[in-house]
Amino acid sequence: MHLLLPGLRYFEEVARQGSLRRAAERLHVAASAVNRQILKLEDELGVPLFERLPRGLRLSPAGELLLEQVRQWQRDERGLQEELGEIRGSGCAEVRIASVESLTDQLLPEVLAEFRRDFPRVRFVITTGMTDAILERVATGEADIGLCINPPTLPRIRLIERVELEFGAVMAPHHPLAARASVSLEECLAYPAILPGREMFHGSTLQQVLAEADIELEPQATGNRILTLKSLARAGLGVAFLNRLDIARELALGELVFRPLKDRNIARARMVLCTHSDRTLPMAIAVLAERLREAMQAIAPRS
Repeated sequence: MHLLLPGLRYFEEVARQGSLRRAAERLHVAASAVNRQILKLEDELGVPLFERLPRGLRLSPAGELLLEQVRQWQRDERGLQEELGEIRGSGCAEVRIASVESLTDQLLPEVLAEFRRDFPRVRFVITTGMTDAILERVATGEADIGLCINPPTLPRIRLIERVELEFGAVMAPHHPLAARASVSLEECLAYPAILPGREMFHGSTLQQVLAEADIELEPQATGNRILTLKSLARAGLGVAFLNRLDIARELALGELVFRPLKDRNIARARMVLCTHSDRTLPMAIAVLAERLREAMQAIAPRS
């Protein structure tokens, strides 16, 4: 149930996507219906909310102000729904989690399975994406909890936990480098590399590592998902560069080998658990956040 008027919800999605067509696809309605709602809203308010550009829409100054208010209303609506759920005795009926892909393989499902035994009526909504998208979801109230890698510091984001993960080279067990206890980036240059695509590479630990070492790797293959990088490495196509958590399942099964990078000053991946800075979490979500914090500490204890 949405308490926010359709026109305001449509406006927020158009602002997020920068396009009527993409917003309509996300909302599962016709683009013409979205456009009508936007035009109606602009007529009622007496100001243009968007600048119409050849390649999409950009918020006007009035649109920026309205967007900030709409997102506050969305957070208020979410809080009201949660309080009503507690009055009905159902607890928090829905927990929305935005996470990087690697955590959805083992850590997150295991924590949720245990949590569900204590809160059987809670429903989980999980979305995966890159760190920037995760932070955006948390900041706008679209996600209750965020799990991301190497996030920047943002004013609306409250950090609950941060742990460092060892970063290194990943390869098939039969790869020549697999016989070594550790490897250097220079040694990896002799073999085909499996690298993340542009969006995944931006802000990644690998980007920091290569910049520090002043080394450029020539990819044999690229992929925009961790699953793809792992599969290519498992097939013997080359060396990928990931943290231990990314390949926890494959390490347990003996399908992949992790070798730490022995270069000096190698950066570590920073895994962060976060929520909105201005939000008081309902009991069920607060309990889940605490259990995720404990699980993170267990896999990567502070030194």
